[in-house]
Amino acid sequence: MSSEKARPNLLDVARHAGVSPATVSRVLNNTAPVRASVRERVLASVAALGYEPSPARANAATFHSTIAVVITDILNPFFPELVRGVEEEARADNFALLLCDTAEDPQWEQHILRTLTGRPIDGMIVCASRLATHDLIAFHDRQKMPMVVINRCIGHPGIPCVIVDFENATYRAGRHLLSLNHTRIAYLAGPSASEASQSRRHGLELALTEAGLCLRPDLCPASFPNVDGGFQAMSALLALSPSERPTAVLAYNDIMALGALHAIRAHHLRVPEDISVVGFDDIAMATHANPPLTTIAQPKYRMGKLAMRILHQAINGQTTVGEGYTLVESPLIVRESTAPLAANNGHV
Repeated sequence: MSSEKARPNLLDVARHAGVSPATVSRVLNNTAPVRASVRERVLASVAALGYEPSPARANAATFHSTIAVVITDILNPFFPELVRGVEEEARADNFALLLCDTAEDPQWEQHILRTLTGRPIDGMIVCASRLATHDLIAFHDRQKMPMVVINRCIGHPGIPCVIVDFENATYRAGRHLLSLNHTRIAYLAGPSASEASQSRRHGLELALTEAGLCLRPDLCPASFPNVDGGFQAMSALLALSPSERPTAVLAYNDIMALGALHAIRAHHLRVPEDISVVGFDDIAMATHANPPLTTIAQPKYRMGKLAMRILHQAINGQTTVGEGYTLVESPLIVRESTAPLAANNGHV
């Protein structure tokens, strides 16, 4: 029994060679091109450690486990990068992925969970769930299935979470806008009932409160968290009189911010000269927006890899280290969509 435990595994080879487990898998299974020098280093580590792939891993087409990945909107560019991180980490040990899209519909998400009940699923990653916390906990406890949740803090010792500190992130974004002399700041709330939206709103409210200001209820329109929702919410704000409408806007996510940019241009106003705009997520197209979008970055790819790594540990029965959640950084990326409030703007 002890000799079996001492056998080197794929992670040992990766550490010895100084590469990722995914790279080791690519070399052993010939699933993707690898530089000759890296291939030689991996093969040398395999020989030095005496690593022997199990029969399941010897065939890249053979999967020994299936992981369900539940996301809220496959059309949101935030998710493909995250799923790619999950997939690359999973591929190293031949985990198959079952991707489920809830289309931002809590009832459909419930249906997906019911559908997965009893299926041969070995673990689940749930990202940005719209379900109530007690529903996720009930599913986990009923199924006894390893689960990792991204962008929600569940507060259950058996459900590890990978999250950004949303409140601190939007607090910093609010401070940035205040430093540019903006005082009428709006929040495009997206799905206002979601915990993530509420946390982001609280962070902005805290920044405003510290400055002796408040977040006006009429400057917090809720809408569907996509481009059209951002356009509609921003259009509603622009229907206010010039003395009442915001001079700066923080959006629930980047795609809502892109819709807001379109609405502002459609009303013959300019960004950032008339209105500054801040997004959230730092999706790939944020830097190519017109103008490039100031945003709060989430390390989407790394979050996906980390979630899969934690899930793999849970499947193997390894105890999760920490207090049930892992915080990842969320820097504010300042680009050209924010600028100081013009002297003739916002003061009537």
